[in-house]
Amino acid sequence: MVGLALLLKPAAGIVSLTAVLTAFFIVEGVFQTAAALTYRDGIPHSWGWLLASGIADLVLAAIIVSGWPGTVDWTLGLLAGVSLITSGWAIVMVAMSVRNFALGVQEATRGR
Repeated sequence: MVGLALLLKPAAGIVSLTAVLTAFFIVEGVFQTAAALTYRDGIPHSWGWLLASGIADLVLAAIIVSGWPGTVDWTLGLLAGVSLITSGWAIVMVAMSVRNFALGVQEATRGR
């Protein structure tokens, strides 16, 4: 739907795409925050990165909503980039933590 709007009416399409991006930030922020709080015992060294990423997404959504419709012009590039950087960094940190945990389990099982 958004792609069709973007092709037929670019100005309206950008507004629609920004609205979809805002909804994505809200949903991703809520899920990342909930996941960080749920798994903080399982990933003790990196759950904070996941929490920070979730909060960053919620802040980005708040920035878009607070400046609507003036934020439509610059939102797509800047805030989407910030979100991708914070989400990517959180995923890398969680993956490193899980890898270290798996290596520790592997070492513990070899010693038995």
